[in-house]
Amino acid sequence: MGSGDGVPLPCPGPGNTSTSDEADERQPSLVDERRRISNRESARRSRIRKRRHLDELWSQVVHLRATNRRLIDELNHVMEERDRILCENARLRQEASDLRKKLNYRQAESTASPAPRAPYET
Repeated sequence: MGSGDGVPLPCPGPGNTSTSDEADERQPSLVDERRRISNRESARRSRIRKRRHLDELWSQVVHLRATNRRLIDELNHVMEERDRILCENARLRQEASDLRKKLNYRQAESTASPAPRAPYET
């Protein structure tokens, strides 16, 4: 196993050669490079997701603006119709009031003077 003086001899293994030391030095660099590539890809996918989300939001903005314009137009139409109906109601109320006054006048007139008698009645 060892020499006669008690010092163990180095075992020829994967970690004891100069080529193995170089591989160990390159290994972290390879891991770092893989990590950088992975991070770059992850960032690229994140940017793509962000862009898609932004596109969806803009699509929603366009849709909501169109819906808003349609609702405003509909509201304006309903308000115009409401104003027209209010005017018609006011006119009909005035007409009903005028007709009630005429009816009251005619009823008062008919009770104030007796109905004319026919000439053959005495």
